[in-house]
Amino acid sequence: MNTFWSNWVTLLTLLFLIFMLIVVVYYWQKNHTADKNKTVDSFDNIKENDAAVPKLLLFSYGIAFLLAIVFLVLYPGLGNWKGLMGWNSASEATQPHPTNLKAQIAQAKLSKSSYQQLSQNPTIVNTGNALFQTHCAACHLSEAEGQTHFPNLTDDVWLYGGTDKDIYHSITKGRNGVMPGWKTILSTEDIHHIATYIASLQQDRIISAPAFALQQGKAGFNKYCVGCHGSNAQGNQLLGAPNLTDNIWLHDGSIDGIIHTLNNGLDNVMPAFSQQLSDVEIQALGAYIRHQNTLRKSVVSALNKEQIAQGQYLAYAGDCVACHTGEGGELFGGGLGFVTPFGTLYSTNISSHPEFGIGDYTYADFYDALHKGKGKHGYLYPAMPYSSYQYITDADTKALWAYMQSLNYVNTRNLDNQMMFPSNIRLGLLGWNIAFLNNKPLEYPTDSTESWRRGKYLTMSLGHCSECHTPRNIAQALIADKLFQGNLIDGWKAPNITATELYQDRWNVNSLTDFLKTGHSEKGTAFGGMAEVVKNSTRYLTREDVSAIAEYLITGDKYNVLDKSVGQITPPGFGHLIPVQINIQDPDLAEGPAAQQTKEQQLYGLYIQTCGACHGPDGKGRKGIAPTLLNNGIIMHKDPYDTIAVTIRGLAPSYLEQEIDFMPMSSFNTVLNDADLAQLITFVRQKLGGRDIPVTENQVTKIRKDLIKAGFAGNIHNLTQPMNNNPE
Repeated sequence: MNTFWSNWVTLLTLLFLIFMLIVVVYYWQKNHTADKNKTVDSFDNIKENDAAVPKLLLFSYGIAFLLAIVFLVLYPGLGNWKGLMGWNSASEATQPHPTNLKAQIAQAKLSKSSYQQLSQNPTIVNTGNALFQTHCAACHLSEAEGQTHFPNLTDDVWLYGGTDKDIYHSITKGRNGVMPGWKTILSTEDIHHIATYIASLQQDRIISAPAFALQQGKAGFNKYCVGCHGSNAQGNQLLGAPNLTDNIWLHDGSIDGIIHTLNNGLDNVMPAFSQQLSDVEIQALGAYIRHQNTLRKSVVSALNKEQIAQGQYLAYAGDCVACHTGEGGELFGGGLGFVTPFGTLYSTNISSHPEFGIGDYTYADFYDALHKGKGKHGYLYPAMPYSSYQYITDADTKALWAYMQSLNYVNTRNLDNQMMFPSNIRLGLLGWNIAFLNNKPLEYPTDSTESWRRGKYLTMSLGHCSECHTPRNIAQALIADKLFQGNLIDGWKAPNITATELYQDRWNVNSLTDFLKTGHSEKGTAFGGMAEVVKNSTRYLTREDVSAIAEYLITGDKYNVLDKSVGQITPPGFGHLIPVQINIQDPDLAEGPAAQQTKEQQLYGLYIQTCGACHGPDGKGRKGIAPTLLNNGIIMHKDPYDTIAVTIRGLAPSYLEQEIDFMPMSSFNTVLNDADLAQLITFVRQKLGGRDIPVTENQVTKIRKDLIKAGFAGNIHNLTQPMNNNPE
């Protein structure tokens, strides 16, 4: 500033400081004559007394005054005074930027150069960066990485083309992306089918939908969408219609987001900057955009391709996508909710997006999150299984890191956790780690086989099987000496999978390997959360690795010692039972002909009426309809929880393989009362599972109430009358 204004600023600053000093001295002296019992004035019967000013306040003012004097001597603050420290601002906003870009470009002999050539000149790139922060960063973010509805400018995916000419046109003329809404033309069902089909086009994206829904969606897409997006769904740059087959989404790419777009359409506008920016300024912006593209490519190209491939395999083994992908959402975009006793947690975006994901992490940050539960912005909740991931080797951690860095940006913002106080204070998780995190390395007995060792490593680290199948204490920490003894999760019991239980239920390495690799085996079919594990994780592993996991679980380990003295169960089957046709709607069943038959015949008749059509009269299942119940691992299991829960909840197909998917199983929540359901399940478990301990009415009642309260119970059938041989 000039001398006049410098002098005025200096004078006013000094006058203010002198005034503040006078105020402090005045009240310090006045305190000596103050009388707290003397009334100075009264307002609405409220008396103002002549009390002394607190000395602490006066000391504070005095200290602030002295600090202000010291600051103004050492640093700029008095007009043009530079301060004894000679400090200068390094802020981007205060740095002078060359304004004569035309002269810069001419001097560098780059007048007719491409944006890529201009991006090699640091001065021009710095100027472009300053212009970008002023005019573009509000929408495209500071590193041009983009956010929802505003494209990433650092990749090679361009809606309207990525040549210099296309970019110049976009900046000078703007763009207006328009898509019509279809909610007044298409039914809700049609829109849902089309959205599901579109989501299924992305590579590696797992969609839980029947073949019929995908066929209907494809038909609707071909009728209404190919005009803009093309018959191959790969878009049209002339129209700005995006490619729908890649994993890059400008707008919300979740199924719900696609449905919203189909319903309401889009009207996105990028303003024209022809009046605000000169041609040379646009050249500098183009140089900055190309520079950011080069930076991103250099990061990816520097990654080891073999490490990336290995890291992808390990990510499958770790089931990363299952937790870090919302329901129907974009891969690794986060947003999946976990309901805990302390509130709801949401998984985070772990794509390479530098702001919404982990793109700004260093390897050390990644290592700490994976092994120590220490995120870049605070300690992690143990829903992130770092208590298991801590066992991942350094080599595998580096491979995982390479893979995560190679991922495309996902522009999904993280959702805020809804945790109650004080569990919402992340620093408290340090105490949790100190109290409950066991840092001892995995132990491998000297007499163990190589495959058993591999199985333990995969099971206890990447596979983190104990995180679901082991009970937790009140602080949600795993109870180590109850390894694999089962735990309740989302209305299902992650069953006891100890070596003793597996042995008693006649699992072997081959059947367990089949189950983990395909979701199907002679012992039944995966459902619920386990179906998701197979779908997102274990089916991608080699059979050798899956077999190693099976060998480890079947053989046993510390806290999981195999006890063969329990013997093995052999279900008798239905034998030669003759079903008695009964009407479970008849309240006077005890007076009907079925009352003259044996109890087993009545129950078998009920089985035939409610279960036999799908599972077969012998309980061995029907291909493409329903799995076997005879020798089924869940029916044979010591704990009847999941058998009860299945009948109350019903089951949707797992959609592991369209060719071998079973039909949906209807809920029996409103079909049988608690007493009748207990009798039927007891009968089925005895004949098809070899378990003689009866299921009680109280067990069914409690589980039904819990499932209804949690919103899990289905209500598909409307048969409500009980089968009751005792009218009381």
